[in-house]
Amino acid sequence: MREFRSRFVPLGEIADVRFGVKSGCDAFFMPRDITRWALETFRTNADFKQRFGLDRASIEAGAIKIVRAGDRSEHPIEAEYLQPEVHSLMTIDQPVVRAADLDRVVLLVGEPLAALKGTWVGRYLRFGETHAFESRKSKSVPVPKRSTVAARNPWYDLTKLVKPGFAFWPKAQQYRHIIPHNPDRLICNCNLYDVSSGDLTQDQIAVLVGILNSTLVGFFKTFYGRFAGTEGDLKTEVIDVNLLEVPDPRGAPAAVVARIKEAFEALAKRPVGRLVEEQLMDCHSPEHARLIASGPLRLADELRQPDRRALDDAVFELLGAADPDYRCELVDRLYAETARHFRKIRVVEIQKQEQRAKTGVRRFTVDDLAADVWEAANLSDWRPLAEWLSEEPEPKQTFTIPDGDQAYLMPVSDMYDRNVVFFGKGRDATRIACACREQAELLARVVTLGLRGSVSLPTGEQNCRDRMTNLEARLAQARVEFQALAESRGGSDKTRDEVVGLLLHWFVHGRGKKFG
Repeated sequence: MREFRSRFVPLGEIADVRFGVKSGCDAFFMPRDITRWALETFRTNADFKQRFGLDRASIEAGAIKIVRAGDRSEHPIEAEYLQPEVHSLMTIDQPVVRAADLDRVVLLVGEPLAALKGTWVGRYLRFGETHAFESRKSKSVPVPKRSTVAARNPWYDLTKLVKPGFAFWPKAQQYRHIIPHNPDRLICNCNLYDVSSGDLTQDQIAVLVGILNSTLVGFFKTFYGRFAGTEGDLKTEVIDVNLLEVPDPRGAPAAVVARIKEAFEALAKRPVGRLVEEQLMDCHSPEHARLIASGPLRLADELRQPDRRALDDAVFELLGAADPDYRCELVDRLYAETARHFRKIRVVEIQKQEQRAKTGVRRFTVDDLAADVWEAANLSDWRPLAEWLSEEPEPKQTFTIPDGDQAYLMPVSDMYDRNVVFFGKGRDATRIACACREQAELLARVVTLGLRGSVSLPTGEQNCRDRMTNLEARLAQARVEFQALAESRGGSDKTRDEVVGLLLHWFVHGRGKKFG
């Protein structure tokens, strides 16, 4: 840095680094595409239809795909609503990512739910409305009630978050250094960062991709990120990547540009290995690890590859090291320091692995506990709320509740709109006029419970008052029953609250059914 400072630039000055798509529930929004497996496994139309509920022909034509959500449920979805998604680099071993390498897709739906009636994607969204996906970070609640999801309107629309770049930077890294090129402009989730630029030329982008995959950047990044624990799991936030000093690709001589591009193209044709000695990766004994570490330094196989050395040599030439012998010395020093760093990291990791207990108690999920309570609860009426409302004999009026928006009422003293329920805000608010104030209050109440779509309510004032009273009593009875049973199952207050919340949601909407 003392010698070549003028040839470095913070990455954030020449590129935009931003989070990939934060879905709020990857298990729902980013399922696996199992279409090929489905066609290969269920070869007759009868078997296929029995498993997935539709004919093979539409799948074979490519109009519909079969996906598997994070809870293992399987769903047909129209192909137009799915795009390939890079979920992590766990299965990526080359510094170029193509759609054919991926088995994950992302759900991209921008239309109102009402316009999706009768579609497979509409069914999948309804499934998400009543189903909870277990997560260590989020409460076990139906997808629209997760905090990140609830902040969107409509809750399922990710289309505005998609801004693919020319490369991916992984948030978490350990022994490999791969910054994959993204020539197909694929979509990634928030485990990765999109790297893009509106100012660099295509040649400059190609050079920058090579630079980002160089050993120099792979070593430098360890000074900008932070290690999680003591086992070498490096975390780099967006601000870290923006501040990272990288060789500037702008103004590079044509010969150097050609060298970097050629070396990267060669590197991209093979799996990229780890930067730590193979004998340490094969070692699981702290004593043996310390013995290896006390011996002479050995370079990882990755640091012995001709294409990597060619790339690193070209990067040092870009920095201004014109003498080939001097560049060779710089590369040798870089490799030695890189090998020492990762040797230390691996030795500590082996020590910690031995210290950790290898046994543990199974942790019951919120879904597990809720299912157990659901089976044990003793309630006289299990009908979902919409069904309970519609099956009563009194005269009724049917309303269509808009998706997404919350309901509010004007004060009872309002002369003109006291019987109107508003959805949304300002001039764009939707108005639903009710037969009486009591009906408006009942409609607003069922909206707060999460009902959407079609719902039937009584029209008479007294009937509405009675239904409201019965509704609150019904909910109170269920809450008391669920709380008592949840407490008998033990667990923390937080877990019990989540269990009761999920049970009440099932009680209102019906317990979610898995497709197939």
